[in-house]
Amino acid sequence: MSGIETKNYKAGEIIYSINDAANKIYLIHNGTVRVKSKLGLNLAVLKEGEMFGEVGPIIEETRTVTVIAETNCTLKEIDHSTIHKKLDGADPVLVGIIRGLALRIGDANKLAEQYWQELSVYKSLE
Repeated sequence: MSGIETKNYKAGEIIYSINDAANKIYLIHNGTVRVKSKLGLNLAVLKEGEMFGEVGPIIEETRTVTVIAETNCTLKEIDHSTIHKKLDGADPVLVGIIRGLALRIGDANKLAEQYWQELSVYKSLE
């Protein structure tokens, strides 16, 4: 299928890093990946059938997290043009909902990292 490529990653391999261009969304065909914040907070471990990388392409910003292959894994990489073709053909209300949710995911990740950083500071005072 055009616009979708299958790619294999080895355990420990970086799939993408913070500030990388956000031009793909990923579907986990098999294996698991770990999502980490800028300061190293583990935000999620995702497995077969789950998707990630959707925030950047939808809000058209660079990556805000790093994703690492937790195990050997196979991913379906959906390119930018395919994503936008699907969004362009979708109901505008649904596109608005998706964009709103993507923005909230980004905000939630920032708040989680801020809380984690503050907690680390307090723990270091003990």
